[in-house]
Amino acid sequence: MDADTAMDMEIGDGSSSYSSSKRLGIKNTIQTNFGDDYVFQIASSQEISTLAVSLSTNTIKLYSPATGQYFGECKGHSGTIHEISFSIPSSAHVICSCSSDGTVRAWDTRTFKQVSTLRAGSSQEVFSFSFGGSSGNLLAGGCNAQILFWDWRNGKQVACLEESHMDDVTQVRFIPEKQNKLISSSVDGLLCLFDTDGQIDDDNHLESVDYFVDCHYSKVDDRLWVIGGTGSGTLGYFPISHEPLGVIGSPEAILEGGHAGVVRTVLPASSSHGGLASAKGVFGWTGGEDGRLCCWLSDDSIGADRSWISSALIMKSQKARSRTRHHPY
Repeated sequence: MDADTAMDMEIGDGSSSYSSSKRLGIKNTIQTNFGDDYVFQIASSQEISTLAVSLSTNTIKLYSPATGQYFGECKGHSGTIHEISFSIPSSAHVICSCSSDGTVRAWDTRTFKQVSTLRAGSSQEVFSFSFGGSSGNLLAGGCNAQILFWDWRNGKQVACLEESHMDDVTQVRFIPEKQNKLISSSVDGLLCLFDTDGQIDDDNHLESVDYFVDCHYSKVDDRLWVIGGTGSGTLGYFPISHEPLGVIGSPEAILEGGHAGVVRTVLPASSSHGGLASAKGVFGWTGGEDGRLCCWLSDDSIGADRSWISSALIMKSQKARSRTRHHPY
């Protein structure tokens, strides 16, 4: 049996499975452009009969989904349009778009005019956006290693998360049934979950880590924590629950700003360490691949002079924190 015969038999076997498949025919074809450009995304609205198409010409064209009639186009972006969506609260005729030009723009599909612009910054790209929050007016945008938040009602930026991802944030989505929960994904391979109720900052998130360093058990409280870290040197104490057994919770303590690389060892200042724990307010000690030995203080002891780090480090400005957070000096 030669190769041609074998190929004929393979095609014949495959075609038998196609015969039972549902056949679909092309109803209509719309030529969106007459150059070398192409279609990026198609979006539609459940409330209005309009089909939106984003093109590589940095424009959005609008059509009738039933007849293919061309309505008009929205022009204004100076970079690649990464996402379009009819998702603005109480604005059925408005479509939103984000682009490599660092903007999120809103367009009125009846007039094809731009009605709003939010800017992420000259050096930022916006790859994805999503509306959510408790009021539905919180806009999240996935950018270059950052997640930005705006209040859609006044256009003001209300938060910036810059420590959760280390590469482009390509998708952000609020969970439909839990609008205060935001999920993000990035080129760094991490999938992160945020709670946007209350103050939005990186303190409210360390749901994903790159590695585990150690476990810590407290005899006094009869509690167990697993200690995980990120490649940038942030550590989190994740509680292990008894009911249900073995479930890892959100971090109860986050150690940030001391290390610039992988942390190899953690020594908690518990009663089992005798004299070491007698230093009031000391949370523990850490060491890592950056060659640093860090001593950590609890937030309520931040003014004490017993906290130190073994090498020079430029600290970030102190932020208001809603969760237990520890910093070296």
